[in-house]
Amino acid sequence: MKRKIIWGILLSMTLGACNQIQDVKDEMVAPEAEAYGMAATGEVAADAMAVEGKSALAPQQAEPQKFVDNGIKIVRTGNLSLESKDINSSKQNLDQLVKRFQGYYEVESANNTQDFTSYNLIIRIPSTSFDQFLTAISSGSDKVTSKTISASDVSMTYFDLASRLKSKRAYLEKYQAMVASAKNVKELLEIQEQIRQLQEDIDSSESLMRNMNSQIKYSTLTINLFEYQANLPMGTNSFWVQLKDALAFGMSLIRSIVLGIIGLWPIWIVTALAVWIVLRIRRTRKAKSIGQ
Repeated sequence: MKRKIIWGILLSMTLGACNQIQDVKDEMVAPEAEAYGMAATGEVAADAMAVEGKSALAPQQAEPQKFVDNGIKIVRTGNLSLESKDINSSKQNLDQLVKRFQGYYEVESANNTQDFTSYNLIIRIPSTSFDQFLTAISSGSDKVTSKTISASDVSMTYFDLASRLKSKRAYLEKYQAMVASAKNVKELLEIQEQIRQLQEDIDSSESLMRNMNSQIKYSTLTINLFEYQANLPMGTNSFWVQLKDALAFGMSLIRSIVLGIIGLWPIWIVTALAVWIVLRIRRTRKAKSIGQ
């Protein structure tokens, strides 16, 4: 009887302890679940707010004009000759156009002579604005004396170079991974030599890619801007300009005649000596005739 009572008491105590442990677990789990639920709800709400905020701000942002990669790689170049009536004003207008279309001068040189002034310019213009730039120049006051525009499709070369570059990078990663597993010094040196050669090839290919991308994104336009007799302010056909040219020609002719005469000095000396001898002979004969 006593044993049954003791076993009953132990069983009651065990059940009560289990219930207390379960209550403690429930109390520990409940706040975590609540916190997790709140965090999840907060994340969803934050994502919703982010989406709403993005959709609200997107229409207000002005996207700048960018280079669109449509898979076709075109390199455009051109040559243009412009005859100007006021070359200084034309150069200033051209500077403004280059700045307006976000281009730059790659080469800029000037040549000024007595009858001719010119600028030799190589301009890089974003390819998306190249046609607009040409239209702006053609609609100006300068006369277009010659114009050549060409386009070259370099897509095959570009993508072939990109594919080779990707393959070389993959091989480089494999060789770099093989360094740690080299069995001896000879094998390590061979791996490092392969890595060196691949790195040089990759650097060369990357340089070609950068140059090709620059040619694709920025078109090249060579301009010869010139003005005849730019340093004669009165114009090339005015009376005063012609008078000035005539006076200059006369002075040049007189100078040439004087220099030509001076250049014949040996002939003048021989001629003077011959005249002196003839006159001396005549005087001698005349004196003899008077004495007789």
